Amino acid sequence: MSQRLIIILQSIVLFVFGSIFIWFYIFGRIEKYLTSAGSFQTQALLAGLFLCVISAFLLLTSSKKVSCSHDHDHDHDHDHDHDHDHDHNHNHNHNHDHSEITVGGIVLTSMIVLVPVIISALYTPDAYSKNWVQNNSSGWGKGVIGETPESFNLKKQVNDKQSIKIEGESDEAKSKSVADAAGWGPYTIDDLKQQVDQNKDGEFLMDVISIFYTGGAEEVQGVVKGLPVETMGQVMPETMHNSAGKRIRIFRLMMNCCIADARPVSIPVEFSELVPDYKEMGWYKIHGVMDYEKWDEFTIPVLKAQKMVPTEEPPESAFGQRQ
Repeated sequence: MSQRLIIILQSIVLFVFGSIFIWFYIFGRIEKYLTSAGSFQTQALLAGLFLCVISAFLLLTSSKKVSCSHDHDHDHDHDHDHDHDHDHNHNHNHNHDHSEITVGGIVLTSMIVLVPVIISALYTPDAYSKNWVQNNSSGWGKGVIGETPESFNLKKQVNDKQSIKIEGESDEAKSKSVADAAGWGPYTIDDLKQQVDQNKDGEFLMDVISIFYTGGAEEVQGVVKGLPVETMGQVMPETMHNSAGKRIRIFRLMMNCCIADARPVSIPVEFSELVPDYKEMGWYKIHGVMDYEKWDEFTIPVLKAQKMVPTEEPPESAFGQRQ
């Protein structure tokens, strides 16, 4: 019986692990940790199904009689030695006690393995904590370093509506036409309108990361500065350039590959009066006008807020926007 119980416990452990894999796949929780769909999700599903199949196999075969692991010599002679009987009974009881101890150890080990896994699967928020964000916010006093990711680049690359005109044009006109067709022409408000939607009040719906990267493009700044903007993200207290106490930070997480390289990208938000009450790490829509400041050698976008409204967390946002 004890050996069957051990097999049943092993089956339960395998089933729990397999079920968690399947659960994460069916409800899309795996996708929160990766930038895109791929073979890993399918592999996780297959692994979960395989573990559950093994679990079922062990459970079904656990009722079969397990062969004894040692031989017993039985002497049915009436002259059986009394001392041999005493030793045999003592060894039998010792083996029984040892079996019970083994079962208890297996049960304890199973609980040590299963309890943390089940609790983590049930109660993990699938999101970074406030402490993690604070510990990874050391770069918030700096501006754009390196190239702007294509997903968040507002500077037009190619304008298909422009054509290259060669015949009958001067060299200067030809050069300008080629530059315009290649997307090298001046960035304008019309270019922004082609890339960014506007709400019913005419505010540009710009995400925090795209706003941040405008700090590295002077040409885009010339268009965006002074425009009404609506953005959305999580908010935290501002700890830099905030002597008047009128600023907070709004941030979004940016993921390049998976959660291992995710990082919070933020911009300062300034209110004309004191900062209204808010919940740290809460999600808000902030309406305001774009401005820029010089912090050391960096140009920092600053949203001059006019209104801050609590909002629902967007779907698949916990670990960041995909680059």
